[in-house]
Amino acid sequence: MLNDTKNILVINMRYIGDAIWMYPFIKNLKMNLPDATISALVNKGGEVFLELMPELSEVIAFERKEMKGKRGFLKFMHFLKEIRERDFDTVFILSNSDRPTIIGFASGAKTRIGFKSDNWWRGFLLTETFRWNDDKNPHMIEYYLQALTDSGLKIYDRRLTFDVPNSAIKEITEMFSVLKTKDKKAIIIHSGTRTELRQWGVEKFAEVISSVAGRYRIFLIGGPDEDNIIQDILNRLKKPPDIVSTKLNLMEFAALCKFSDLFIGNDSAPIHIAAATGLFVIGIYGPTLSKHCGPWTDKKILFDIGTVWCRPCRQDKCIHPEKQACLTIVTPKMVIDKIHEVL
Repeated sequence: MLNDTKNILVINMRYIGDAIWMYPFIKNLKMNLPDATISALVNKGGEVFLELMPELSEVIAFERKEMKGKRGFLKFMHFLKEIRERDFDTVFILSNSDRPTIIGFASGAKTRIGFKSDNWWRGFLLTETFRWNDDKNPHMIEYYLQALTDSGLKIYDRRLTFDVPNSAIKEITEMFSVLKTKDKKAIIIHSGTRTELRQWGVEKFAEVISSVAGRYRIFLIGGPDEDNIIQDILNRLKKPPDIVSTKLNLMEFAALCKFSDLFIGNDSAPIHIAAATGLFVIGIYGPTLSKHCGPWTDKKILFDIGTVWCRPCRQDKCIHPEKQACLTIVTPKMVIDKIHEVL
């Protein structure tokens, strides 16, 4: 079906973790069609690590925030025009939502491949549709790879790894002088997450840090909007961590992983970045299921032990009588024991 394909666009307009999960898909797509030119379209922010891939000729960052309102509509129409001018002949749509499907159709590509959804009109805009087999391929990476196998292509390599540029490693070393020497093993703690209901709790993270800080270096990291979370943890500690920052960009965070021995965090983009750099990760899962969205590595310990009836949930509000019962079952001692086991 794709033997004559020359110019491919892969669309996945979701979150940063979803963009990282595209690695195996893109690598295998290129291995099947080595002479084809491949471009990727992701939401702004997700392009950072895809730009490291030699398999991609271009990564297009979609400015989602600028596409709202009347002016946003005009910008979106101009964007569609630019996509059409690139003359793609095949489009893979990995995001099962409206806008990516519209972009794929507007591209003018003769072959438009996407997953079948309950919205009939999406299927109308595609030339090939497939139903995701959740039982056979539960993880999102397998979901993406199914688009290849159902198109008659082969899977050669399921690994997800990337090399951090030397420039980023040099930059993070200059940023934190403590990285120039190493007398203890180091743990990255990331306590934030995209949605509040995924957060294990600052008091629990603080207890973990207090318990192991004397034995290991602690790097406490947060996102640009997580200063309050970081400060809440710091207020509970007697001794400050070796590194505290909410200012790192994604590539700087990836570089910090190369100076660390373990990552601990919630279900959020940093755990997937850490895993892709080769770092051992400990993840705490509650509202989401790790079988669908866990880090794609063998070097992991995942606390996914909640058995409440409401898992997985929409994450807009907690409907369980005991708020976040899926997470409260995980205790600091459980995590502390695993830290010592790993390190």
